[in-house]
Amino acid sequence: MVGLFVAFSAFCASAGFAHANASANASAEERNLPFEVSVYEQAVESYDTHATDGSNRRSKGRWYGYWGWNRSAYADSDIRFHGDDHDFTLYDVQARDRQTPVTLENIVDRYLNPAQLTIPQYNWRIGYFIADDWSVSLGFDHMKYVMVQDQTVDMTGTIERDGFTDTDAARRDKQLTDDFLTYEHTDGFNLISVETERYFALDDRERFALLAGVGGGLMLPKSNVQLMSGQRSDRWHAAGYGLTAKVGLEAIVWRGLFMRLVTKIGRAEMTDVLTSNQGDRAEQTIDFIEYVMAGGYYF
Repeated sequence: MVGLFVAFSAFCASAGFAHANASANASAEERNLPFEVSVYEQAVESYDTHATDGSNRRSKGRWYGYWGWNRSAYADSDIRFHGDDHDFTLYDVQARDRQTPVTLENIVDRYLNPAQLTIPQYNWRIGYFIADDWSVSLGFDHMKYVMVQDQTVDMTGTIERDGFTDTDAARRDKQLTDDFLTYEHTDGFNLISVETERYFALDDRERFALLAGVGGGLMLPKSNVQLMSGQRSDRWHAAGYGLTAKVGLEAIVWRGLFMRLVTKIGRAEMTDVLTSNQGDRAEQTIDFIEYVMAGGYYF
């Protein structure tokens, strides 16, 4: 691998050799350097400059793509459940994400294994520059939302199902035990979105840049729900829409390769979450923050 890298580096450096050769004699005479030393210095300088130069990467007509992973956090939210025998609301429900732990074994078996890439919380995005430093992109944010089990919340509404009958609509405490409710968007809390990004160079070569953007799209969760000991519902379903805003930092690592760190805030308006196979539904608005680390390439 090291040998290939050295050979590739030598080949790239040689691309600038011919150009350097034309001016090398004059440069060598001015600096009283041997001709060979002058050619070598100019070639290496040209190579190093263009290897990490971002000035042509974020120009009109270019494409990029990336893959990465995320962590997410969720504000407490209200959830309304309704069906033929129930209509109640749970208030300030707590939830967490469920990212695959980062261990050496999981890095090999999950994060970098092509057959298991979609197990962790992940992101991909493909973008096109409609103008210099302006891009439009299509992407997929695969987060996971897991309700905290056994928490006690406020509840209003009524239930008329055997074993869970509660016809007092007044506000009261309710513990979310396993037999009453398990509620997850773990395969996942998915957002398919179109976003626009504006880039702001931080150095002369534009190797480093800040970016900011907004977007929106379809919430497509695969919600894993079991309500009042009923049949578990675990299906893909278009449940609503999501809106986001983001800021980030990007670094050109080598040629077209880049690394990107992004913080994204968003709101998911999900008015049609499936909670059973009998037509029961839930409604929920989730405010979230997402931290993304990704690597990609400019084409």
